[in-house]
Amino acid sequence: MIRSRFHSVLLEEDSCKGCTICVTGCPVQAIRVRDGKARILQEKCIDCGECIRRCPNHAKKAAPDNFAAFRLQIQEDSAPRNRIVLPAPSLYGQVGDGYSIGEIHRALLSLGFTAVFPVAAATAGITAATAFLLAKTGEDALPRPVISASCPTVIKFIRTRFPTLLKNVSPVIPPVNLAAKLAYKTLCASAGTEISRKDTGLYFLSPCPGKITETLSPMDGGVPVVDGVFSLKDIHLPLLAALRELRKSAALPPDQSFADSGQVFREEIAWGRAGGEAEAAAAMHNCKRIAVDGIARCEKILEAVEDGKLDGVDFLELTACPGGCVGGVLTIENPSIAEFRLRAKEEAERNTPEKTGAEQFAQERPMRQTEIEARPVLLLDPDFKKAAAMMEQIEEIAAGLPGLDCGCCGAPNCRALAEDIVRGNAEQTDCIVILKEQYRSLLENGG
Repeated sequence: MIRSRFHSVLLEEDSCKGCTICVTGCPVQAIRVRDGKARILQEKCIDCGECIRRCPNHAKKAAPDNFAAFRLQIQEDSAPRNRIVLPAPSLYGQVGDGYSIGEIHRALLSLGFTAVFPVAAATAGITAATAFLLAKTGEDALPRPVISASCPTVIKFIRTRFPTLLKNVSPVIPPVNLAAKLAYKTLCASAGTEISRKDTGLYFLSPCPGKITETLSPMDGGVPVVDGVFSLKDIHLPLLAALRELRKSAALPPDQSFADSGQVFREEIAWGRAGGEAEAAAAMHNCKRIAVDGIARCEKILEAVEDGKLDGVDFLELTACPGGCVGGVLTIENPSIAEFRLRAKEEAERNTPEKTGAEQFAQERPMRQTEIEARPVLLLDPDFKKAAAMMEQIEEIAAGLPGLDCGCCGAPNCRALAEDIVRGNAEQTDCIVILKEQYRSLLENGG
């Protein structure tokens, strides 16, 4: 089932009405309307899913794996013998307060998985790696502030919009990557023998399309570590039904969760909401940190970093979705309610001992093997002289446009239309104001 994907936000053309709501709402101007249909510019898209939120016609969709098809494979005995599910921490905020984390894990087992390894259980190792980097001094120290690499959408945004800040990005791998490695190793350890990877399926439950893409097609060019990704939205109703059935049942299935018998610690649960990662980093290494959620706010803070206004800050946690991962476009629950539930579960674990993650860090060294390369999509041409000439053309054309930024031309604003014209992807008459003026002039001149 392993395959490579460049993007997980797709257009369902038959549902698209060409209304331009997604065009003007895209934070990276990655959508155009051409010939009455939206077109996603793949080189600019960062998989934030904002178009999925905004489209009134549901023409933008994410591309997770089909959970119903997976359950059918289990019935037909064509699925891997060992099926380990890796739930994101944000899952625990998607169901009612009355259900414990242990019950959620048991419900997942009843859906066809043979074991549960919470992604939250790998966050301690990621935090330990972050603390190790923050403690470095002198020539070995990373530029400040160190930017968390946990949100792939933010990292894609930096690659395209702020490539000079890639040096600030933490080289630590995402938690799901470490969780997948630990889950397989724990499976082999529990069996007392090496289990064939072909007989083992690792399945991530994702809150957003950005993590789907990164898990199946890593930015650093690495090999995918999971075999499938299901969205929290697709699994929500089956999970609720399973939870209700378990409450009715007298005999609960055993909680076959590898991570500390299913226990997830307070600081690990917090990763599902905005600020959780930064709090964990500060608890392990006393540092000045800022947590920012929402792609528009992330853009503002990255501009401040680029301008040198945050040199006194050690660590930046940036999440593209409002509220953090609980606000992911593939979640069901209101982000504020989901955050409340997560905090309630954190409070329930208040008296549990903290996990340092030192052993995970020492054994796995969860660092990227290769650097993430910049993708400067704003570059007009590799040749400086040509790029300068194109920029002059853009300025000249933009000055002649009405400046209404209405989006009726199919571009997000007048300047974007000017750039499209210079690149040969649009014409000035795509602007309805200019077209109307030309039509009026034609009538007045008797043409």
